[in-house]
Parts: sequence; C-alpha cells; structure tokens
Amino acid sequence: MGIYQRDGRYMVYWHENGKRRDKSFGRGDDARLRAEAYDFAIQQAKAVGVMPVEVAPVIETVTGTILNAQNAATAVEPVVQVTTPPAVAPSVAPVVSTPVAGITFGQLSMMYLDHLRVSGRTEKHIANLESLLKHMFFDILGKDAPVAGMTYLKDIVPFIRQMQGVSPQTGKPRSQTTVNRYCDYVDAIFNFGMEMELISKSPMKGRKKAKERPRDVQVSVDDIRRIMDHAEPHIRWAMEACFNLGTRPGPSELFALRWEHVDFDAGTVRIYATKTKTFRTVPVTAAFLERLRAMREISKSGYLVEYAGKPVKTIRGGFNKACAKAGITVDVRMYDLRHLFATTMLANGADLAAVSKLMGHSTVKMTADVYYHYLEGEKEKAVGKLPSLVGV
Repeated sequence: MGIYQRDGRYMVYWHENGKRRDKSFGRGDDARLRAEAYDFAIQQAKAVGVMPVEVAPVIETVTGTILNAQNAATAVEPVVQVTTPPAVAPSVAPVVSTPVAGITFGQLSMMYLDHLRVSGRTEKHIANLESLLKHMFFDILGKDAPVAGMTYLKDIVPFIRQMQGVSPQTGKPRSQTTVNRYCDYVDAIFNFGMEMELISKSPMKGRKKAKERPRDVQVSVDDIRRIMDHAEPHIRWAMEACFNLGTRPGPSELFALRWEHVDFDAGTVRIYATKTKTFRTVPVTAAFLERLRAMREISKSGYLVEYAGKPVKTIRGGFNKACAKAGITVDVRMYDLRHLFATTMLANGADLAAVSKLMGHSTVKMTADVYYHYLEGEKEKAVGKLPSLVGV
C-alpha cells in the first residue's frame, strides 16, 4: 500500500488477492489529500478484514498498456500479467470502485478524522470532533452500526431530536446554532464516505437545516471598557487587539498573530483565517499602531498576545472573571468584540462591502444578513427616495 505520482497525478496502489491495484485521484493539492485519505482507508479496511474497493481484473500487455479484462480480447499483442514497482508504474485504466460492505459509523468516523489531519485542519477542531464522537455521537448513532443500514427517519431524526434536548454541561436546551453544527459534523463524515466511495448514500439525505436565530449582542463599547478596567493586563490587551482588528478570538486568528504579521510602515496587520483558508489585510488607526509598537517592545514570545513570555491558548476564565467584577449581568463573549468591530463601523456610516472584507466574510451577502439592521437609518434613507404619486 502507498501513494506515488505519475505524470503529475496522485496514485494509490495496494495488493488484493496477490494482485496489484492502482487508483488515480488526479492532480493538485485536493487530489493529494483524497489519495492520502484513500490510502488510509485501505489500511483501516484491511485491519478489519474488508476491502474498500472492488476492482475489475486488470491485464497488462508486454508493451506496458493496461487493459480492462473485458477489453483484453481485442488486444493485438500477447498479454502477460506483471507487477510493476510504483516508481515506474504504467498508465492505468479507470478503476471501478464499490462501497465497503458492512463499514460501520465508527470506522468511517476514524477515517474521516485522519482525513482532517492530512487536510491541515487544526488540532483543536479535530480533538473537539473526536471528543463529540466518543462521548456523544457514538452513543446515539451507534459506533458499530453499519452505515448501509442507517436511514434518515430511523437514525438521523432521533439524533437531531436528542441534540435539541438539554445539554448536561449547561443544563439548558442547546441552541439551534449548536444543533446545526453537530449535524454538520455528522453530515461531513457521511459526505466523506461517499466521496471516497466507501458508502453509496448518506442517511443525512432529507435533512433540512433549521434556520438559526441571530445572536443579539447585548454589550456596548462602554461595557467593554468597564470589563477591561477589571481585567488582567494580558486579557486587557487581547480585548483591545480583538476589537481593533476584528479577529476571531482564540487560536484560529487572535492568538495566532505574530509580530511579523504587522506592517508598521503601512499601518496594517495581515490575518490568516483558518476557517476560510484566506488572508486579509486590516488597516489600523494611528493610535492603535502606537499601542502595537509599545507592546512589541516588551514582547518575549513573538506573538501579539502572550502571558509570562509565552503564547496564549485561551483567556476564557480570566475574561469571565473580569466580566463578573465589572458587574456585567448579560451574556457576553470575547466573540462579541468582533461583532462590535463591525456594528460600530456600520452604525457610523462605513461601507458594507468594506466591512465585509475587514471581517473576512466570503460574501457581502453574509455580512448583510448578519449586520444590516445595524446600518443606522439606511431603511429610512431608502424610503425617503421614493417620489410621491399624487400632487401636494
């Protein structure tokens, strides 16, 4: 078993019943990832005694041309069966794949996790999904349940209903946002199985994603200032950076920022979004640029946000303590600073498309759907442009 390249295409080879099999996944990074995931799928499948593919018999001519068995009769030259090393593997005809008989939800999930690892997803995301699988999803859907026997009505609907129930951690019903996210995780696992040709259909087919109610940010800029007054220095600085740059809080963006991402001459900060796999450049105010210069002078770790000279991974506990000390009684999260970054600019007349770019949203529509109601007086201005249909 293994992966190799031929003519720029990523190939996977393995042996079945003493015969070599090869499968092409095309060119490019996506093809490489699919090949790596498929190679792992073969390893996992062999470990449990099943094969992820069933290939039509292959016959090779002495000239190196591969023919499907059904076409072998038309070959002019004599044929012999040979085994070719990966480095000089000849061109292979398309391979016909069939789903794995009896592959379980647990096996498919483990293959998907390894696919995420070779796809560059963050360890935090992978660890979070693995924990959900082991402590919740497997208990409900069945770790050893054959995927082929799962259906939307029998398995997925009860899963969604249970997700809509009370969370043991909070003692409250889960939000629709959380329910949708959990369902999206499971949906992605089944879609991966179909893409890898490990399963023939997804039991999630038929699911209609429920509409989420937008979260209402209940804190103001003045509330944020009060929280900062009661926060530890590194948390105060993290809040200031998050508000001025509009970053997603946490390791995905805010805590990943290094001083090399700051262009002090241009007055900009380059932010990489792990969620969308894109870069965006955010200009900063002159006042915040001076704050950046001052903080760089005392930095020891190379990261914008640090504590005791080391990079920071989370500030949730310290942030919540600061909120309590400030007397903030409404629900508030670090993510609200990102919302305030957008809503404050929009309320003061900023262009919607410009704010969308600063937020790192994939489309302006996404920004409009979430934030348009913060555009001060825009609806009134629009209505005011209508002419009168009758004389005054």
